[in-house]
Amino acid sequence: MESMAEIFKPWRMNRLGVPNKLVRSATWEGLANPEDGSPTPQLTQALADLAKGGVGLIITGYAFIHPRGRGRPRQTGIHRDDLVDSLADVSHAVHRAGGLVAMQIVHAGGQTKAEWIGQKPLGPSALIHPFYGEEVAGMSLGQIEDTIEDFARAAARVKAAGFDAVQLHGAHGCLINQFLSPLTNRRQDDYGGGLENRARFAYDVLAAARSAVGLDYPLFIKLNSADYEAGGLGLADGIEVAKGLDARGVDAIEVSGGTPAAGKLSAVRTVRGVGGEGYFLSNAVAIKEAVSCPVISVGGWRSKARVAEALEQVDAVALCRPFIRQPDLANRWQANDETSACISCSQCFEVGMRHGLGCGQLFHEPKGHVPKANPPGAGPVGPAGSWRSMVYV
Repeated sequence: MESMAEIFKPWRMNRLGVPNKLVRSATWEGLANPEDGSPTPQLTQALADLAKGGVGLIITGYAFIHPRGRGRPRQTGIHRDDLVDSLADVSHAVHRAGGLVAMQIVHAGGQTKAEWIGQKPLGPSALIHPFYGEEVAGMSLGQIEDTIEDFARAAARVKAAGFDAVQLHGAHGCLINQFLSPLTNRRQDDYGGGLENRARFAYDVLAAARSAVGLDYPLFIKLNSADYEAGGLGLADGIEVAKGLDARGVDAIEVSGGTPAAGKLSAVRTVRGVGGEGYFLSNAVAIKEAVSCPVISVGGWRSKARVAEALEQVDAVALCRPFIRQPDLANRWQANDETSACISCSQCFEVGMRHGLGCGQLFHEPKGHVPKANPPGAGPVGPAGSWRSMVYV
């Protein structure tokens, strides 16, 4: 009972009071309209279901701030003013369901495909992307300045759409992380070279976004603590960047790590037993010791007992795949269930690419099997609008 009390204890991020310490980490849903990134009813329902399921703070899948910064098909967009009204429908649906929702905003930089964005990807430096294999064009100073302003405008739209907070995506090989990493940042100007220069883009984005949303609006970041690639950002530098963000007024730091090019050491890892949970926890604790803002730990959390132990060292815990399998996991834990049904198979990514957010364990059924509609505790539906249409992947 003591562990449950800690998990369901309120905490604060700036002016925002969060009712419990379970955060839905940003998860690409693949449920936006492919033409413009506007939300579909299925996306709205998926996020509202998380609110009904008891999640303390929901973070949307990453929303692109500029068409050239789109990182996936059917990714949510926050790049135009005319999207605000439809996105407001999303935030209002979550609020009606009793939840809180933040939007994560991103520029994918070189971590995308030309076929998705219709032109060559942009990054800090010209190179061939180590995972996507795309030729990346190096950004001019003017393009850097424009992108910083794109982040600020997107943050303002998030606030105007009624979201409770905005999160900058500074992890997993996206553009902010690309500037931080010496592997992808080979610049020789004020935005490259030593760590202070490589971190300048992140600091400038934070400052511009803060100016756009004001001092009392929650503004936080998902940060790579380390890239887990030879020659990439290491933990010591990750801690220094976290300290710099904290000194500049970030309201919380969600500590992650890895990039797609890191392979088995990417952000998405297999979790075998309770000992495999929280694979970035030690990094989060190291950052927690160095900063004054709240720290959120993400990375393979599955059991209530291990989450409770982690909360003795950090302020909140974020989960991704378990909430795909069981959007009502928070309520289940409050009712004393102990462990998520998620087995970390990561087949949800295959499902997402083909259909939209969903658990592969629920869709990979023997041929001819007809599942019940809307299995109890199961994840959201895809664009076709029913579980039955998504059985075979």
